[in-house]
Amino acid sequence: MSTWVVVADEARARFLAVRDNSGAYRGSEIHPSSRPAPKGELEEVVSLSNSAARLAESDLETDRPGSTTDRKGDAMHAYEPANSARDVEAKRFAREVIAELDQALQKGRVERFYLMAAPSFLGLLREEMGKGLQAKLVADQAKDFSARSPEEIRAALPERL
Repeated sequence: MSTWVVVADEARARFLAVRDNSGAYRGSEIHPSSRPAPKGELEEVVSLSNSAARLAESDLETDRPGSTTDRKGDAMHAYEPANSARDVEAKRFAREVIAELDQALQKGRVERFYLMAAPSFLGLLREEMGKGLQAKLVADQAKDFSARSPEEIRAALPERL
């Protein structure tokens, strides 16, 4: 059974496979196994990056905002879009991350997964996730571990993956 850990923020997503976790599904909290829990080391299998997340807002937009007039007069005001270019780019990257995960699920490379993402990005990932992926999600954490080492990520996860 293949388990993945996905760590992500608006700029980077890493997909780590759990290795050597045989025995991870034996026992429960009520009836624990007498065997020691496997450590299940993590190995990075896929990495995605979003270079646009590192750009300034002014660099993401090529045009000046439009303008509109007052209802009662001739005063002009700059039009502010409902979503900033940064928000649009983060949502696009969330779709890319979920598409990669969904493709791995369809190909049988992953059966279940843990999700660790920056709080602001976690909501976007949840929005993009279909029911098929939601059923395979074991747990999620609103923490940004995208720049951490596999050992640090592993330490933040349950002992039994």
